[in-house]
Amino acid sequence: MFEDRTYEKILEEALATAPSGVDTRQGSIFYDAVSGVCFQVAKYYADLATAFELVFLTTGVDAYLDMKGSEYGVYRHPATSARYRYEYEGSRPSTGERFFSDGKYYKLIREDGSLYLEAESTGESTSEVLPGSPAVPVNNIGGLTASAFGELVEPGADIEDDEDFRQRIREKIAGPAENGNRQHYKTWCEEVAGVGRARIIPLWDGDNTVKGVIIGTDGTPAASGVVERVQDYVDPGCTGLGNGVANIGSYFTAIAAEALPITVTFNAVLASGATEESATEEATEAIRAHLKELALDTPETEKMVVRISTVGALLYALPSLIDYTGLTFNGEAANIEVDNTRVAVLEEVSASAFVR
Repeated sequence: MFEDRTYEKILEEALATAPSGVDTRQGSIFYDAVSGVCFQVAKYYADLATAFELVFLTTGVDAYLDMKGSEYGVYRHPATSARYRYEYEGSRPSTGERFFSDGKYYKLIREDGSLYLEAESTGESTSEVLPGSPAVPVNNIGGLTASAFGELVEPGADIEDDEDFRQRIREKIAGPAENGNRQHYKTWCEEVAGVGRARIIPLWDGDNTVKGVIIGTDGTPAASGVVERVQDYVDPGCTGLGNGVANIGSYFTAIAAEALPITVTFNAVLASGATEESATEEATEAIRAHLKELALDTPETEKMVVRISTVGALLYALPSLIDYTGLTFNGEAANIEVDNTRVAVLEEVSASAFVR
């Protein structure tokens, strides 16, 4: 916007205003008098350009994007903590007791008669504890003979990044999300923390029925706690009474997307120094990231497809691989279509090394 307002250009214009006969060479009195002012003016233009960028939806970031979203009633999802079922033997620890695992601390809570370990920190990294891992108490607990993490009930999530938040704002603006239309239900579902995406299915069980298929922020089926929060927010108990944000007479049902397990198998030509384990690890990370992007970013008008060609391109880009052959999904060298009630979940990657 102010690209031409550089220090050199402004200085050139200032020197051109000098009275006839005045020395304007570098080091002259006139040059020294105007150069400092020109530098400050150029800096003000640079600051003004930055300010303009921060107030627009397409270029705003961080707190400035938060303020832009608030103008449309859209707010950034906060980071959340992972929650696990708690398994123990012997004396039951008191709620509030702290436990330790792999550099992170977890607090024991009781909810609906069940015991859970909830991470004290937030983010996806709090979801990495494997069921059965020891939960080491910070304090001595008399009579406690065994203490472990159970199944992951609700994964932790990082704070929503700028691009995902920006997209939700765009969808709210472009929808339009109003009067209980399809976009409105999508917006309501995605306002709930822990929701990465919602697919809306109207008239799924007759007139005035709406189903929301909920995907978590990691691109996998949403946890039961997240689904319950969506249900309570939109239409508590699916009663159609208008006790949530949905209109009176609209019966909304929230469900978690169904997992479609995918096993990826291929033969690998390994790079120098690479192993089957390193190739498998790199491939797993790349494919899992792709499936997450597919689940969260595929346009509503397009069918989700896990493509052999796309995954093949990911494999070619891995540092541990020179080449590959025999790429299959679930034993077949064919694409996998994912319907709108399911989400592709990577179950296993198997890389067998061979020498060409």
